[in-house]
Amino acid sequence: MKKLSKLTLAVSAAFGVSFAQYVRASKNAGSKDVKNPDYLLILGCKVEGTEPCEMLKLRINAAADFLRANPNTVAIPCGGIVHDGQSISEAEAIAEGLVSQGIDRSRIILEDKSQTTYENFINAEKIISSRGDIDTAKIAFLSSNFHLLRSSYIAKQTGLRADGVPAPSPKGLYPAAVLREYLVFPLLLMEIRRNSKESRN
Repeated sequence: MKKLSKLTLAVSAAFGVSFAQYVRASKNAGSKDVKNPDYLLILGCKVEGTEPCEMLKLRINAAADFLRANPNTVAIPCGGIVHDGQSISEAEAIAEGLVSQGIDRSRIILEDKSQTTYENFINAEKIISSRGDIDTAKIAFLSSNFHLLRSSYIAKQTGLRADGVPAPSPKGLYPAAVLREYLVFPLLLMEIRRNSKESRN
């Protein structure tokens, strides 16, 4: 029993240290000082019918502010129809939100096929490549602050060089969201390995 208690204590301590390190890294992910990228990828989130969830609304608001401050940046809203109950894609919901805040539709290119963050980056890279810009373009992506660390890792694994721009999270959600991100990291590694294997076949 004592050995089990010591093992439990050791595992708990290791988890605590590891999680604390993850929290510090998460807080340092991304920057609000990104200036004048050629493209801004806006990562999607849940849509009910045609209505973006509160988290996605915050991303849309932050993206609209960013695009007003960087008038030459092209927006690429990302995300397909991922959940039951969606009437439009996440990308279209983002685009409609941007247009409603005065962003010209001509500045927006939809990436509306993806089902995961990994696919967001892969498909957005294809869009940028089709415009002949992938080798020289300065690229940024915007997502919720807690999501930036995982998203940055995914972007690197896809080979896309992109700076992260944080959007705020709904009030009170950040601690639980960071814990969830930490716990799903092993699943992310499995997804990346699977996608890499499929792309080689």
